[in-house]
Amino acid sequence: MLDSAMIKSQARKFGAARCGIGDIAGFAGVASGCDPKSILPAARCIIGCVFAVPRTLFRVMERGRQFFNYVQTGVKVIDEELAEVFLLRMAALIENAGYDACVQRNVSNLRRKGDKSTNPEVVDTYELALAEAVAPGKPAPEVMLDFGLAAEVCGLGARSMRGRVLVPELGPFCRMVFIVTDAPLEPDAPFEGNLCDSCGECIKACPGHAVTPDGTDSWQCAVYYRGAHRSNPLMKESFLAGDPRREAILNGDFRFDAKLARELYPELDFLPSRSTGYAGCLCGRRCDTVCYRHLKAKGRL
Repeated sequence: MLDSAMIKSQARKFGAARCGIGDIAGFAGVASGCDPKSILPAARCIIGCVFAVPRTLFRVMERGRQFFNYVQTGVKVIDEELAEVFLLRMAALIENAGYDACVQRNVSNLRRKGDKSTNPEVVDTYELALAEAVAPGKPAPEVMLDFGLAAEVCGLGARSMRGRVLVPELGPFCRMVFIVTDAPLEPDAPFEGNLCDSCGECIKACPGHAVTPDGTDSWQCAVYYRGAHRSNPLMKESFLAGDPRREAILNGDFRFDAKLARELYPELDFLPSRSTGYAGCLCGRRCDTVCYRHLKAKGRL
């Protein structure tokens, strides 16, 4: 018999570090473009699963030993290989029991119409600016879940001051997937409280000053994620030679919007990206590292 205990047991067997089940009612009032019931109108619940990203991938970046490995293993492999196989196996389990299972992985390079943000992890993002609803009252495609809200509804974790979901035991060192289903599963309670205590360590750690108490500027983050900062070990003296903005950029004082960021991207080709579509990470995800260290020191993980 398909029940919550079986779902969680199989999720762990297939590689998830944590699994939670959220009541679809937890999404009441959200915009239709990110409402799971816009995907599956008969949905009763949403299953959320967390994969751990190895801590050492962050440590070796912090020590300046490896950067490319994090992108390939900690991001691409988890999102595009482990997660996809995991979701298909979980979907088969649910659909073989007679229910629908609409799998949801991170859509790295797409943005819904009107979303002007970016994902620093990928070469670039594409806004579906020309998308139109097929009928009045329906959302324009693609419907994309708010993963932060979904994590909270499933009882997995909560968004931090900078927008990163923090999960018990793992902190920010994780990736997530979800399954929208009409299976009548017993839901978990939504996540209560927040692991983030607004310490501000992430603000101080970011070499591009992309993090503020109000969140993270995704375009500013994207530029410095790729290595436009003075501490980039792969940067040569010739970088931006003759550009009057050079010192401000290297110090993280220059502010980037989408246009200015994209104009600088060709200069930030420090690590291979074209073969995978993922940008090289040369900031070392310092925001995540100091966050994890702080939460461990305070006994919050």
